[in-house]
Amino acid sequence: MLKYFSCGITCFSLTACAVPALEGGNNGNDRTNGGEQGEALLTGAMVIAPSGKWAVMQRNQSSVLLDIEHMTAREMPAQVARFVFSHGGDQGIAVLPNRTLVDYDLPSLSARWQSTPPFESASAPSLLRLSDTDQQLLVDDGSAVFVIDAESGTTQKRVELGWPTAELSFVPGSERALLVGATRWSEHRPATAFSELNLATFAVASIDLPNCSAPIVVLPDASRALLSPTFCEEGVATSGQQTWTNPDPVSIVDLLSDGPRFVKNLPGFGPVALEPGGGRAIAYLDMKRVDASLFADPTQVPSESGPRYYVMSIDPKTLAFQLFPIGEVLPRFALARDGATLLVDATVQQFRGEASVKATLDTSGHLTASFSLFGQNDSLFGAVSLSSGVYRPFSGAAASLDRFVQMGDEQRVFTLKLSADGLGGDLYRIDLSTGSATALGKSLRDIGLLDDGATLLLRERLPAVQVSAGGSSSWYRRERYCLSLDGLTCQSSVEFQDSVPFQTGATCTSYHDC
Repeated sequence: MLKYFSCGITCFSLTACAVPALEGGNNGNDRTNGGEQGEALLTGAMVIAPSGKWAVMQRNQSSVLLDIEHMTAREMPAQVARFVFSHGGDQGIAVLPNRTLVDYDLPSLSARWQSTPPFESASAPSLLRLSDTDQQLLVDDGSAVFVIDAESGTTQKRVELGWPTAELSFVPGSERALLVGATRWSEHRPATAFSELNLATFAVASIDLPNCSAPIVVLPDASRALLSPTFCEEGVATSGQQTWTNPDPVSIVDLLSDGPRFVKNLPGFGPVALEPGGGRAIAYLDMKRVDASLFADPTQVPSESGPRYYVMSIDPKTLAFQLFPIGEVLPRFALARDGATLLVDATVQQFRGEASVKATLDTSGHLTASFSLFGQNDSLFGAVSLSSGVYRPFSGAAASLDRFVQMGDEQRVFTLKLSADGLGGDLYRIDLSTGSATALGKSLRDIGLLDDGATLLLRERLPAVQVSAGGSSSWYRRERYCLSLDGLTCQSSVEFQDSVPFQTGATCTSYHDC
């Protein structure tokens, strides 16, 4: 998931506005599936329905519903804080800033129901997810998980787990949800609750994992889950032999009929990425934070004199893994849609336990940060084969994966490279078949992909418009939503103008959100 940061204006960036939380190697900026449902909607973000029929655009003063089939855009009755779409129908459920839940009939934008569960915490809900069956809504307020009937809005169950929920995934083809709690430390060792919630009976089966909280990936056959943090370290100094000796492992959990069972920890760190078919999982290894005892085969432990970082390709069934040396810096990686390739973006490098560093090329082609990546010097952008470990730099324009979608043909990636003003990104096309990147000469606020895998949703910022009335003038923000097959031309589009001005009186000093 892409991280948004506020810096007077709200933008998307990994470096421009604030130093982000350490993400590890996996790039969270993939928007191929329309965005993460139920995440906090900050200005500039959008989320697309799984059906490809609807999208919600978050703006400074309002939220906008886009009817993609008819290409109409309407301001929603209230600005939403989080939003989830039904998987196939015309229903969407929002959390408003006042913590009210509202279920919208999307064609009419009328409320089917609204309710405020008996939250005990004063904080806003930190989790909003709709089950795969569209029948139940899960909301966490930091003190408990509320299971809510999605048809009526009534609370079916308040589930007290004893800890706030940090991560949630649904088990495919079942009425079960997996929840990961906050990490606890005892005698300088971590313990993280991993629970399975039965949505039919509300029974809970919990185990403790010897690891820190992390996102969960579940195999498509629902047999096993994997999770691995980026950095697992106690918040206070440790000493002597009581330190945590298994840094950031990949935890393996079997999902059995009587509840989850911890299998083992593998070396490496995450977050874990899972190939769509479930045949391969990707994690990473840091030789400065490695526990050799986690290697079943001691001959697999890399030499301390070798590279610091490795790609870790795991067979989720046998738990056998291969290691591919990266180098001394950790780029951002994204698992390609074919499941056999990693996209490599070294324009942002993650230094474990330290701040992220931006590596850029100036107009003369001078690299501001010099390094070796997969044995090649100063190659910022490319792809590595997960069968051979061979890295191929992309030719052409110097792009980056600041926000991107992967097309259904598995050969094209459209990506935004953060623009200098931090208000959006410049659009590039990556052709995996030719190993090249092309600048398309277009700047966007955001990018998405519809469920057909072929149609892009482009969100373009337009100049603000000045409207004069009664001797005074006001400025209104505007933007365009465009459906495109190539990133350049619009098959259809619609423009939207805010109903409320963002500035009155003096002339606007900038053509957009000033």
